[in-house]
Amino acid sequence: MLDSLYEKALKKRDNINQKLGEIEYSQVDASRQWVNYSIDESTLDASVAAGDGSINKRKFLPFIFYAIDAEGIIHTSTGLKRIESSEIDIINHHKYVEDRLRSYMGIFEIKNALRMFTKYDVDLFLFDGSILGNLIRPFPIEKEVKEQVKEKVREKYLPLLKEELKGSYRGITSSKFAREIADEFEDNVEPMIYLENLENLLVISELMKQNKKIVAISKTSTSTEYFNSKVPDMAIFDMYSKKQGYSKPRFSNVSEVKRDFPVRNDFLKGLTFTIFYARLEDHKNILKFELPYYATEEDIKELLEVIKKMSAEGYPLLLKKAHNDVVIRKNDLKNLSKIIGFLEKSGREMLNE
Repeated sequence: MLDSLYEKALKKRDNINQKLGEIEYSQVDASRQWVNYSIDESTLDASVAAGDGSINKRKFLPFIFYAIDAEGIIHTSTGLKRIESSEIDIINHHKYVEDRLRSYMGIFEIKNALRMFTKYDVDLFLFDGSILGNLIRPFPIEKEVKEQVKEKVREKYLPLLKEELKGSYRGITSSKFAREIADEFEDNVEPMIYLENLENLLVISELMKQNKKIVAISKTSTSTEYFNSKVPDMAIFDMYSKKQGYSKPRFSNVSEVKRDFPVRNDFLKGLTFTIFYARLEDHKNILKFELPYYATEEDIKELLEVIKKMSAEGYPLLLKKAHNDVVIRKNDLKNLSKIIGFLEKSGREMLNE
């Protein structure tokens, strides 16, 4: 099969390159949106932390085995300090598994950050990825759970969840009610997932109270909010300039989200996010930034100077370190499953027999 793909690549090389040439970046004028700006390193002694998480799973015929690893990391006068959390478990096969596990990882990352703010004097916390996207993206199950079931979960289990969250930011707190919910709703998985979604919104709300101390950074983005083009904004800015600089900020009001949030609605709808792109070093990658507050261009310049001070090759070192620490590879998951003692075939082994 691979031989035929190599042959196909040779045959279609010219055709594909022609298609690439037809993507006319130059038709979009980015000059009014991009500021070439030489970013100096800040002279301020800011306490910067960063966090990232990783998740991987292995499918077996009766269940899915998964592992989550998350870390918050900060540089102190006595060296690097970490706050870590991890989990391994099994989960039944169902159509919401991918979204559910992603939500788990997000909860782990945010709870690590909240613990970091409690334990250390953090001036700035860097997140890998998009907080706004996680906040406003509706979970697929929302439309499928009956309203009376949602009301019952909110009435009975939400107060218990809030009380538990006061005591500890570790793991998936909702899981403490899994057995009770399974009994009450006849092993229907949707009410449990709905409670997990409420937990996700609650911890995001707590994190957003840190306001100007939060920065979300994405290495990739397909957003088209600047130019409304078929080509992502990040690609257009990258083609326009290879110099250090930033884009003029855009603002996204959560109040524009048409649906109401089932918890902390007034607080969440009152949030404004500042969105912009920046390149910290000439000819290095452009990054997308999200700030959960209204930021001026002067605010952005000051922030970029602080971040550049602890970056190398145009990327924050602490974020890179956190990512490298937590990444769970396929071989790691295989070794973990052996430690647990899983002998059941996943279904793919027969292909290699």
